[in-house]
Amino acid sequence: MVQKIALFNHKGGVSKTTTTFNLGWMLASKGQRVILVDSDPQCNLTGMALGEETEDDEARIQEIYNTTSNIKTGLAPAFESQPRAIEAVDCIPVQGRDDLFLLPGHVGFAEYEVTLGIAQELSGSIQALKNLPGSINDLLEKTATKFDADYILIDMSPSLGSINQNLLMISDFFWYLQLPIFSL
Repeated sequence: MVQKIALFNHKGGVSKTTTTFNLGWMLASKGQRVILVDSDPQCNLTGMALGEETEDDEARIQEIYNTTSNIKTGLAPAFESQPRAIEAVDCIPVQGRDDLFLLPGHVGFAEYEVTLGIAQELSGSIQALKNLPGSINDLLEKTATKFDADYILIDMSPSLGSINQNLLMISDFFWYLQLPIFSL
């Protein structure tokens, strides 16, 4: 069974993305199958994992936004009332490390924040919203099964919004990263 680990801090710039990537790389080097999930709409983990260094790389990442191989389009059936079930995402292998895969982020993933917040508040009373809170976990579980993953590492955005609340609730563990305090 896959272990989901969320890496979180409500502040940006504390190395959540770098830690997520390096932890995933290390676990994969030890023979574990790892999926890196970029749930931050800034998509820095996606850029890091795919080597976004040139304009050609940026164009390649832009193509990913137009496929079903990212977190937003993977969740679209639930959040956009599409008449189909959520399916596993085709994760992208990370170059240079076998057994390490990326479930790319999407800048539009933030659009689901308000919808999920309403669903979490009203899911007991409005039938159509009952499936939204469980949809993120459903997507991650199906993708983990498809890739036979041992770990899912979730790079979270620096917010206390409903998406992060949901990600923390479905995670087996979470890592609260903070900057070290230096004194002179």
